[in-house]
Amino acid sequence: MNMGLLTYLSQPLVFLVAFAASAFGLVVHNLVQAWAADYYKDSLPRRMGFLTLDAKTHLDPLGLLFLAIFGFGWPKSVPFRLSGRKGLIVSMLGPVGFLLTAFVYLVLAALLPNNFGLGQIALGLQVSASVMVLEAAVFLFPVPPLDGARAVYAAGSYQARRFMDQLASYGTLGFVLIFLVLSYTGVLGAVQSGLLGLLATALRTIGL
Repeated sequence: MNMGLLTYLSQPLVFLVAFAASAFGLVVHNLVQAWAADYYKDSLPRRMGFLTLDAKTHLDPLGLLFLAIFGFGWPKSVPFRLSGRKGLIVSMLGPVGFLLTAFVYLVLAALLPNNFGLGQIALGLQVSASVMVLEAAVFLFPVPPLDGARAVYAAGSYQARRFMDQLASYGTLGFVLIFLVLSYTGVLGAVQSGLLGLLATALRTIGL
């Protein structure tokens, strides 16, 4: 995992674009999940304001701080009451939202000319795209409270849900330790590489 967006403070425009675009990517993650839940007739996200662009509804202050310092942040969790296949789909659309955001940012970065400061904006979008890929990779893992764990709760077996409860009982410390192991063993990096490969293929199909 990179050491965050603070490494770009010497390039203020790059930092601001990367941070703002990454924060918006967190909102997109939530909007995609909220829309899907609403599509499946779960009105809870709509009633809680998650189908709006209100930053206060979507963004977690601590998650934004971690985004700036460590290059990984998180939004507030979208509440929904769906289970089974529908709950699984809503959960996994969160990482899909991150990947779609990364794809759009890379397309925009490729189309921007490298003059009048637009090159720095393009670089900020590229940095944010890499953050979005990391977000997608992390949120795929079945570790509470991530989307992968929500998918297990929605559609997994009783034993799998109990295992999620056991992981959740370790709290934030357990979460951090698990991802340190995933990072240093290369598992997280391998997932990121796979997702980057998917994005590269998609970009080639449109000639970029």
